[in-house]
Amino acid sequence: VIGPDGVGKSSLLALVAGAKRLQRGTLRVLGSDLSRARGRRAAAHRIAYMPQGLGANLYADLSVAENLEFFGRVFEVPSPLRRRRVADLLEATGLADAANRRARQLSGGMKQKLGLCCALIHEPDLLILDEPTTGVDPLSRQAFWKLIAELRGRRPALGVLVATAYMGEAEGFDDLLMLSAGRTLASGTVAGLLERTGARDLEGAYAALLEPARARSAEEGAVFAPATPRAEVAIRAAGLTKRFGSFVAVDEVSFEVARGEIFGFVGPNGCGKTTTMKMVTGILPPTSGRAELLGEAVDASSLEVRRRVGYMSQSFSLYGDLTPRENLALYGRLFDLPRAAITARVQELGRALGLEGHLDVFASELPLGMRQRLGLATALLHGPDVLVLDEPTSGVDPLARERFWRILRGLARDEGTTIFVSTHYLTEASRCHRVALMNQGRLLATDSPREVARRWGDGDLDRAFAELIQEDARARRPREGGA
Repeated sequence: VIGPDGVGKSSLLALVAGAKRLQRGTLRVLGSDLSRARGRRAAAHRIAYMPQGLGANLYADLSVAENLEFFGRVFEVPSPLRRRRVADLLEATGLADAANRRARQLSGGMKQKLGLCCALIHEPDLLILDEPTTGVDPLSRQAFWKLIAELRGRRPALGVLVATAYMGEAEGFDDLLMLSAGRTLASGTVAGLLERTGARDLEGAYAALLEPARARSAEEGAVFAPATPRAEVAIRAAGLTKRFGSFVAVDEVSFEVARGEIFGFVGPNGCGKTTTMKMVTGILPPTSGRAELLGEAVDASSLEVRRRVGYMSQSFSLYGDLTPRENLALYGRLFDLPRAAITARVQELGRALGLEGHLDVFASELPLGMRQRLGLATALLHGPDVLVLDEPTSGVDPLARERFWRILRGLARDEGTTIFVSTHYLTEASRCHRVALMNQGRLLATDSPREVARRWGDGDLDRAFAELIQEDARARRPREGGA
C-alpha cells in the first residue's frame, strides 16, 4: 500500500489488523468477518501487526529478551516452544548479543528488528507492517527487507501487507495498491503500473495517475543538473559539537556551503541533522565549535542574522485558524516589514509559489502540499539570502514534491539563494549540488551525489550510503569495545 502521509494507509492497515472497527462496508481477513467482534477475535491470533513508528510495539524499559517473552505469553505460546522461537528469532536477526539490552537503548534498525521478532513470535499467517523502515538508515532498511525475504522463503504461505512512503522500496513488492485522499488511485503489479503510465519509476507513475496532464513535466524534472554555485561561502560549520548531558548528538561536524548552492543533508532519524541545522541558524547554541553565516559568527540575538536566514522546521508553525494571507502578514510584522511591503510580497509569493486562490481560506483546510508551500513562503517572506529547510517534503505526494523542488531550483538559479535542505528521499538528494551523509552525530562523506555514488556505491547512491554506514560501524567497533 503506497502513498504519501494522510492518504489512509495506516487506517486501512489498522482495519485489516482488527485494531480499528469498520464503520461501513465488509472486510474478510483469513476467512473471518472483521465487521463483527467475534470475527476480529477469531483472526487476532493469526495476524501480526507492527504499527507505524520506530519500536512502537515495544516496551522501552524491558530488555530485548523480556519483550519477546512478554509477547510470547500474550499469544499463549507454550513455554518450551516459546524459548526455542525466541532463540531462533534472536539468531536470525542478529540480536542475540543484545538480548539483555533495554529496548530504549537500541538503534532504529535494531528496534525494527525486535519489533518484527515480537510480531512473529506466534508464527502468524498474515504479517502487517506499517511503514516499517521510515527513519531507518539505508543499511538497516536493506537488512530488514532481507529478513522479510528469508522469512517468506521459509514460510511461502505467509501473507505480508506493507504500507510505505518509499516508492523505491515498493518496487520490490508483488502487488501494489496506490491510495490518494482515502480512495484507490490504482492497483496492480509494478510492471503493469509502469506500462499503464509510461513512467520510468513508481514515483513518476503515482504523479502521472494523480494528474495526467502534468505527468510529462514531472518526468522531465526527475533528472536535475543545477547551476554552478558561486565561490563565496554562505555557511561554514567548524567542529560543531552538541552534547545533552553525556549524550553526544553532534560530534565535531565541519562543512561549507557556497552561495547559490543546494546542499543536501541525509541520514536516519536521530542522527543529528536537525540539531546541526538549529546550531547553524542560531536556534541552539553549540557546546563547542563555530558556525558562520555569510562571513559572520552566528548570533541568535542578532536581528540582522535572522533577517538573512529563512528557516522552515520539520513541523513549521502555521496558525490553522488564520488564512495564508494572515499568516504571512503576521510573519512580516515579526520581521518589522512595512505594511505596504508585506502586501506586495504576499502577492508576489502567491504567484511564484502557486498559492493564488488559496490565500483567503483557513490554513488548516489546505492540503499538505499547499501547506508546505505556505511554510516556504513564510521562510521567504523577508527575502533571506540563506534558506534552511528541515525535511520540507516529508509525507508530501510525488507531484507536490516535484513542484516544490522546481521552486527551490529556481531560487538557487535565478536569485542566488543558498539552500541547506535535509531529506529522507535519495531522489531529492541526487538533485543537490552536493550532499552530506550523517550518522550517529558524525559526518561520513560530503561530495556531489554522482561522486558519492561512484566512489562508494558503484554508481548507486542508496548502496553508497549503506556502504558508508557499514564503514562507520566498523570504525566505531574498536573504539566502543575499548571504552
